[in-house]
Amino acid sequence: MNLKYKVTFSSEAEKNLMKIDRVTARRIFISLEELSNDPFNNPNTKKMKGKEGIIYRLRVGNYRIVYEVLNNELIIFVVRIGPRGDIYK
Repeated sequence: MNLKYKVTFSSEAEKNLMKIDRVTARRIFISLEELSNDPFNNPNTKKMKGKEGIIYRLRVGNYRIVYEVLNNELIIFVVRIGPRGDIYK
């Protein structure tokens, strides 16, 4: 049986998402829905090393979604969403 991960957002990620145009936001939601089936096996996902542990980034066009996977709870926690140039600052 394949378990689906639940996607949750930090308050910063929610604010970031509200600033994005509807078409791009829809693409992001579709990508996150696909990611919830398997957060590790996506060609647009890359593992990043962070201060808080291991985090991942998902590329959706010119936008990046930075997230953490909480395997014990089957949760994908979206930390930040933003344009490629701003997300890593």
